[in-house]
Amino acid sequence: MGLFVFLFFFFQAEDGIRDLVRSRGLGMCIRDSDMLMQTPIESFLDAMAAALNGPAAEGKDFKVNLVIPDAQESFVLWIENAVLHHRKTAPAPDANVTITMKKNVFIKLLTDSADIKDTLLSSDFKITGSRIDLIRFLTLFDKPPVSFAVVTP
Repeated sequence: MGLFVFLFFFFQAEDGIRDLVRSRGLGMCIRDSDMLMQTPIESFLDAMAAALNGPAAEGKDFKVNLVIPDAQESFVLWIENAVLHHRKTAPAPDANVTITMKKNVFIKLLTDSADIKDTLLSSDFKITGSRIDLIRFLTLFDKPPVSFAVVTP
């Protein structure tokens, strides 16, 4: 769901979900279950695509590799025509940045149960390439609202 970023995306975009989970007292239930571990990475990447700020992404050219070694999965994310695309494939050699992390670290970052400092310094998390490009990439994502009206009058 690095993601980070990529981490900044997850820290920003998942704030809404974390706040909702905290306000409902569900945090420990989600953290203790393996429900999110069973969720395909593609689902998290689809959520990222929905959160991309199209006007801000206009004219941007970023390519990011996401590698989840324990799941034996890797993805290439790229922006084209102000749309985030992703494909499950080998890392692209021309990517701006590559983020490598275990799936449980990815999930912990999403659920805010990871200590950021410890995660960034751990051997389970690695960034190679341009960290500046990663930050620029992550700033293109909008933070979702904490709450929204399901039904409006």
